[in-house]
Amino acid sequence: MQIIVNAGNGSGGFFTWAVLDKLGADTFGSLHLNPDGMFPNHIPNPEDKTAMAVTRSAVLENSADLGIVFDTDVDRSGVVDSAGNPINGDKLIALMSAIVLREHPGSTIVTDARTSMALSKFITERGGRHCLYRVGYRNVIDKGVQLNKDGIEAHLMMETSGHGALKENYFLDDGAYMVVKIIIEMVRMKLGGSAEGIGSLIKELEEPFESVELRMDVQSEPKDAKARAVQAIETFREFVEEGRIEGWELDSCGDCWVTDGCLVDTDDTTPAAIDAYMYR
Repeated sequence: MQIIVNAGNGSGGFFTWAVLDKLGADTFGSLHLNPDGMFPNHIPNPEDKTAMAVTRSAVLENSADLGIVFDTDVDRSGVVDSAGNPINGDKLIALMSAIVLREHPGSTIVTDARTSMALSKFITERGGRHCLYRVGYRNVIDKGVQLNKDGIEAHLMMETSGHGALKENYFLDDGAYMVVKIIIEMVRMKLGGSAEGIGSLIKELEEPFESVELRMDVQSEPKDAKARAVQAIETFREFVEEGRIEGWELDSCGDCWVTDGCLVDTDDTTPAAIDAYMYR
């Protein structure tokens, strides 16, 4: 297979010569493998549109089987399939869910609450359970650890940022390990006679009509920043509850918890709500 790695001048260049080349892959066309803390080409980030676009171009120009994008320290990753489709965010979680649920039927998948309803549907249709939890990859991973201690099988914990951990890999957020799992699945598909790329595993994932991320600055003294942010979010909640934003309602799914995926954690050993200052 031809696999293109875009390390973004972070520390991920090793994955070409220390892993892929030794396994017999063709890594011609790989990008920005030498570490450079000034990051002269683009931000090493699988969420970065430039990083994904550059990788997509390289995959298509070289007719490669896969493109890989790492962040600076390789604890996050994203991929581009052979057709040039970027797979990150919800799509990457869906891809990993499809792989994990084939290996561990009925597993719970823990994600942050920014994921789409389409992802919940994708997971449940494959026999999995979707547990939505508080934003922050450490929160998501710790929730998975806790569920396993409570006897609930949770083999994948992943945030939309690309941070992900697997139970089999000791709950470590490891972007390289995630990519290895994807490559193994590609090999399995090829040995099984499939000519489809890895993207075929998520062809049934529904796309949102519109998806926008807004990052807003809080204008205040540093010591007051959190309080001001909380005030803004609570005001947003009030607007929704009072019906001042037409067609909007707060997502609250009561006691369903892990079964259908929801924002309420009924385990008394953790904070009762997903987050005091977050609403969906």
